[in-house]
Amino acid sequence: MGLSPGLLLIGGSFAAFRLLNRGLERLVPPPRPALRNRWKWRNIWTSFAHSLLSGAGALQGFYLHPQMAEDLIGTHSPAAHGVVSVSIGYFLQDFVDMLYNQKLHQSWELLFHHSV
Repeated sequence: MGLSPGLLLIGGSFAAFRLLNRGLERLVPPPRPALRNRWKWRNIWTSFAHSLLSGAGALQGFYLHPQMAEDLIGTHSPAAHGVVSVSIGYFLQDFVDMLYNQKLHQSWELLFHHSV
């Protein structure tokens, strides 16, 4: 019994966003005011990459399958399922990143938001 494609996509997305987060400081060096919170600088850019990717995927999904606008529960495409899986991987990565880099009392609202 193998893993489902959705779970593989979630795991791959988690790993890809983790690698992006790690490499971003080389791609987009933080300005001087952000040097105190380098992780936050990386986190914001990773979030921006996710929003571009998921936004483009959602637009493409509704363009290619306009019937989703009528019934979002019963009608979806494999691509829409993929966008959701990629987003779950991102939210898991962001959750781990915040747990590792920020004190719980400073981030509990966002951690709860990502859990929901």
